[in-house]
Amino acid sequence: MRILAFSIAGLCFSQAVLAAEEARLPQLLSLPEALNIALKQSVLLRRAGAQLQQAQGRAGQTRAAWYPQLSAGLQDSGQTINLKALGIGVNIPFLPTKVGPFETFDARASVSQNVLNLPLLHNDRASRLQLQSAEARAANARELLVYQVAVAFSQALRSQQQQATLSEQVALSRKLAAITEDRYREGMANLVEVSRSRQQVSNLEQVLSEAENGLTAAKLQLAALLNARVTADYQLADEAPTEDRPAPQEEEALRQAFAARLDYRAVQVQVQAGEQRLAAVKAQRLPVVQFRADIGQSGNSITSNINTFRVQGGVSFPIYTGGRIESEATEEQGKLAEARAALDDLRSQVSAEVLGALTAIRTARRQMEVSAEAVKLAREEVDLATLRFQDGVADNTEIVNAQDRLSRAEDARVRARFQWNLAEAALHRAIGDIDRFYASGRTR
Repeated sequence: MRILAFSIAGLCFSQAVLAAEEARLPQLLSLPEALNIALKQSVLLRRAGAQLQQAQGRAGQTRAAWYPQLSAGLQDSGQTINLKALGIGVNIPFLPTKVGPFETFDARASVSQNVLNLPLLHNDRASRLQLQSAEARAANARELLVYQVAVAFSQALRSQQQQATLSEQVALSRKLAAITEDRYREGMANLVEVSRSRQQVSNLEQVLSEAENGLTAAKLQLAALLNARVTADYQLADEAPTEDRPAPQEEEALRQAFAARLDYRAVQVQVQAGEQRLAAVKAQRLPVVQFRADIGQSGNSITSNINTFRVQGGVSFPIYTGGRIESEATEEQGKLAEARAALDDLRSQVSAEVLGALTAIRTARRQMEVSAEAVKLAREEVDLATLRFQDGVADNTEIVNAQDRLSRAEDARVRARFQWNLAEAALHRAIGDIDRFYASGRTR
C-alpha cells in the first residue's frame, strides 16, 4: 500500500502544481524546506503523475471488457423499396416496381457478456501489473527527486562552507599582514616579510572570489531544481550533525534494497506483466464463450409495435490464422526476454550502488575524523607561529606556511563533510529508504 499512497500523493502534488505560483525561497533555506518546496513544485513529479494517470486509464479500459456491456437504441424510419432492384417481379407484368413508403420502428436494449475469454483474462492481469509498475515508477520519481535535492543542497552547502572558511582565512591573513607591517615600522621586520604577507592576502582573496562565484552557481542550480524563483539571494541552513547510526551490513543492505527499491519493483512487475501478455497470446487458440441478448419494441410505427427479444450464446476459436498467433508469441517472448535482461542488469546496478555507498560511508567517516584532527593541529600551528613571530624568534615564513596548511586542512574538512553527505544520501537511495530518512529531519 506504500506504493499506492505515494502515487496518490504524487497525483495530488501534480494537480496542485498546475495552479501554483512560482515559489519564493526563504532567506535561510534548510534541507527539509528545500525538499518540501521541491515536492510541491517539481516538474518531475508532474510528469510521473501524468504517466500514472495514463496507466490507470489503460488498466480501466482492459478491465471494462470483463463487465456486461449494456446499450440502448431507438430507430424510426420511412422507406421505399425498388422490387426489381431486389430481383422481385422482374418478369411479372403489372407488378408495381416501387413499394412504399412505409414506416419501421425499433427500440431495444442490448447486453453482451464475456463468459470465458482467457486472452482477455491474461490481458486484464497484465494491465493491472502495468498499473502497479506505473505506481512504483511514480513513487520512485519522488525518491529520485529527494536524492537529487539532497545532493544539490550538499553541493551548495559545500560551496557556502568553503566561502565561509576562506573568508576566515582572508581575515586572518589580513590581521597577520597588519602585524607584519607594524613590526616593519618598528624596525623588527623587513620588506620581504611585508611583501610575503601581502602576497598571501592577495592569493587568498583570489581563491575567495572563485569560491563566491562557485557558491552563486550552486545556489542558482539548487533553485532551478526546486522549480522555484531562480535566485542566489538566500543562505543555506547548516544544521549540526546528528548522532551517527551504524551503516547496515552488506547482506542486510542488499536484502533491504531488493525489497524496498521502487525502481527494482517496477521492473519486476514489468516482467510479470510480460509473462501475462505472452500467456494471453498463447490463449488465443482456446475457445471464447460469449453471451448476447436484446429486448425491445418493433413495428410499423411508434404507436404500433410488439415486444421482441433475442438470446444468443456462442463459442468461437481460431483454426488457421496464417501464423499470426505464432508471430505475436515470438514478439512477446522477445519483449519478455528484454524485460528479464533489464531486471538482471538493474539487480547488478543496485548491488553496485549499495556496496559502493557502504564503502563511501566508511571512507567518509575516516576522512571526517582525520580532517577534524588536521584542522585542530593546523590551528595550533598558526597560533604558535604567530607567537614566535611576535616574539621575534622567527620571521613570518612560518606563519605563511602554517596558514597554507590550515587552509588545506579546512578545505579537506569541508570536502570530507561533503563526501559524507553524498555517501549518506547515496546509501539511503541505494537501499530504498531515502524518503523516510530525510523526512525524519536527519541532515548533516
